[in-house]
Amino acid sequence: MPGRAVRLLAIAEALTLLTLIFIAVPLKHIGGIRQATTVLGPVHGLTFLAFCWAAVRAWSEGAIERRDVVRLVIGACLPFGGFVNERWLRRRLGQA
Repeated sequence: MPGRAVRLLAIAEALTLLTLIFIAVPLKHIGGIRQATTVLGPVHGLTFLAFCWAAVRAWSEGAIERRDVVRLVIGACLPFGGFVNERWLRRRLGQA
């Protein structure tokens, strides 16, 4: 079920982005702890790529349209956008 995977990855992507922005970056710049972004940056990057892959897969399987993939990727680049994406996907795909 590609829709469920996209929804779960949207939440994971949003959480890693928010953790990166609000915890790791301040730790790096205020606390001088460079390892925070060194570790969390790649984790977020992989999560983002997995989300994009799942969105393209959902499109290729006919669950969503091409413009929906663009909307999802743009939303994933915004803080809290992943949560908006998940809610939108839940309504769009008719999942509870």
